[in-house]
Amino acid sequence: MESIQTIAEAITNIVKLMADKPDDVSVEVVPVPGGMILRYSVAPSDIGKLIGAHGRNARSLWVIVAAIGMGAKLRISLDIPSGSPDRSGPDQR
Repeated sequence: MESIQTIAEAITNIVKLMADKPDDVSVEVVPVPGGMILRYSVAPSDIGKLIGAHGRNARSLWVIVAAIGMGAKLRISLDIPSGSPDRSGPDQR
């Protein structure tokens, strides 16, 4: 369990470095069989910065998360807010 917390903290630090309002960054760690989901909450003004132009920042975060997960032998998913007011989560696509 300690490695899950360490991984979550590492990714959270990266997200905080990207945000204009790092104090508004929070993460919910959702354990799933064989891994975890990291659900991030950021200030509305930071959503676009986190996702980046054409999703480049988000893709880069997913690559980092996948590499860390492979090293830890865990499946890690990253849930980044879309900023779209009509979506309430990843299941509402």
